[in-house]
Amino acid sequence: MNFKQVEAFRAVMMTRSMTTAASLLHTSQPNVSRWVALLEKTLGFVLFQRVGTRLIPTPEADAFYADVERAFIGLDSLNDSASSIRRRGTGSIRVGAVGSITQCILPDAIRLFREKFSDIPVVVNTGGSDVVAKWMATGFCDICFCSIESDVAGLKYERINTAYGICIVHRAHRLARKRVLKPADFADENFISLPAGSFNRAAIDRHFPDDDRRVISVETPYATTICTMVGKGLGISIVNPVVSRALGMSEIREIPFSEKIAFHSYAVTSDHFPINAHARKMAECVNAAFAQSASHAS
Repeated sequence: MNFKQVEAFRAVMMTRSMTTAASLLHTSQPNVSRWVALLEKTLGFVLFQRVGTRLIPTPEADAFYADVERAFIGLDSLNDSASSIRRRGTGSIRVGAVGSITQCILPDAIRLFREKFSDIPVVVNTGGSDVVAKWMATGFCDICFCSIESDVAGLKYERINTAYGICIVHRAHRLARKRVLKPADFADENFISLPAGSFNRAAIDRHFPDDDRRVISVETPYATTICTMVGKGLGISIVNPVVSRALGMSEIREIPFSEKIAFHSYAVTSDHFPINAHARKMAECVNAAFAQSASHAS
């Protein structure tokens, strides 16, 4: 496949019309049809079906389009970077991070970064630890922060924070008066959990016995969502305290857990892409933001 074919496919997906797509690309409708047909031949599956005068994307087209959009987001980021270099002579810093760091640490880190580099645009990309690792390995980001080390080659991980899981309950919950919660205290309680199969979910679940009587009522990948749901009285949970304390929800009571569950955070760099001054400063600021979070807790 080539760029013209993918660009034509994207334009048709956006407009649902070969003719409108051709106008968007400043070419003819036969060219767009030919490029899409060639792309279908290369991919080995049909991208569009005609229903009357309408073009209906196939499920395969929808799946392929998701990856195409991610690629074009990367191209847009390069365009933005080039534009910034033309204006400022420096460019932007591209940061990749997992959701907990993006939502709870990066705002303070960027505030600290601004004290040194007031006019450098910061582009923040959020994804799971595996996605963040790929961003760093391909040079899509200048510095990344994640919670789990991956097996992607050529990456370096520096542990920058470790926090131990705490129990969170609604302040009106029957368990809110306890000083410490044990695994047995969770029996018959609605538990709002991280997704099955995730590393941190396994780290929590291993502290519950085989006859675990928790009721897994909701699963979600984001600790911020878990905290919000606990604040609404939908259940109880165990989370990274960095998240719950950053949110500062008055509806939530934090209670120590009797077992130790370590939540690690790492700065990620690549052997193939030397870290620049802006990325190094951002790493320092993230470290400082974690330190501030810990000091507020003590």
